[in-house]
Amino acid sequence: MAQPAALRRVTISGVPGIPRILCSVLLVAVVAGACSSPAPTGATATTTSSAAGATTGVPPNGDFAARVPVAGRQVYLECHGSGRPTVVLQTGYGNAGDIWSTATAHLPAVAPGLAATNRVCVYDRPGTTLSLDDAGNPLPTAQPGRSDQVPMPRTATAVVTEWHDLLATAGVPGPYLFVGHSIGGLFTVLYARVYPDQVAGMVLVDATPPAFASLLPPKSLTLLEASLKAPSSIPGYPYEGYDLDDILRSIDAAPAWRPAPSTLLFAGQPQRVSDPAAQEFLKDVAVVQDQARAQLAASIPGATTSVVSDATHYIHVERPDAVIEAVRAVAGKVQ
Repeated sequence: MAQPAALRRVTISGVPGIPRILCSVLLVAVVAGACSSPAPTGATATTTSSAAGATTGVPPNGDFAARVPVAGRQVYLECHGSGRPTVVLQTGYGNAGDIWSTATAHLPAVAPGLAATNRVCVYDRPGTTLSLDDAGNPLPTAQPGRSDQVPMPRTATAVVTEWHDLLATAGVPGPYLFVGHSIGGLFTVLYARVYPDQVAGMVLVDATPPAFASLLPPKSLTLLEASLKAPSSIPGYPYEGYDLDDILRSIDAAPAWRPAPSTLLFAGQPQRVSDPAAQEFLKDVAVVQDQARAQLAASIPGATTSVVSDATHYIHVERPDAVIEAVRAVAGKVQ
């Protein structure tokens, strides 16, 4: 599908790893110059460059950061802290794992905050970009993630299989409490349905509601679909790309949901936009948003929902405390 010329990836207030979406609830890829957010007031990170040597066998506690061999490639994995259940963080479109160590307020950031009580692991999906340097400072321009490249676009099944194989190869102990943001929330749902025995609980952070595909008018749906196939601004480094229909079909075809403690966090504020096309998109989303969110919540038996009233789509960056609280609440329900 051809991508509208108005769409491109942008840097948000000096944080290039946050490719903002057209609206408050979705994916990523924005109308040029339309969105803004405050620059981080602080961030913490323990990262290792892409030159890190490959390894297997993640220790059960302490700091770990390396590239793990998966299906003939190297996938970057990082783990910190100790305590069960193990929390595994899945990013939204375009973001490498370091986004979970980025915060604009309400410190600490999600990853270091959770590592105080739990084993926490993040990884870089191929085709994502970094937000922070090795010292935890915002990068001046977008930089490639630390995992090897793969052909794009990818299927949702390929993402979930890679994710599963990474955790298995590295020996990360389960079952896992998964936390998924945006389109990463849909990958999390698919993982939970394909590998239910490995899922202790789940927190979805402003996950993309599948019902948008049927509720949005055609023009806005086209923009939504295009947002998953952003053109790269880094020579020789293709951004990740997905087909929305493939993601939704994969979820529909997966085994039935097996109940596990789950919470859905939703953004209470829309993105701040100035571009007319983005404003129209937001209007369309506002009309169907409550219905789409309700359908997503109803598809996960027993799930609780909460709206973070002062946060936009990047709840985990703007209100990391809300995400940490939700994860710990779900962890408290895990048997």
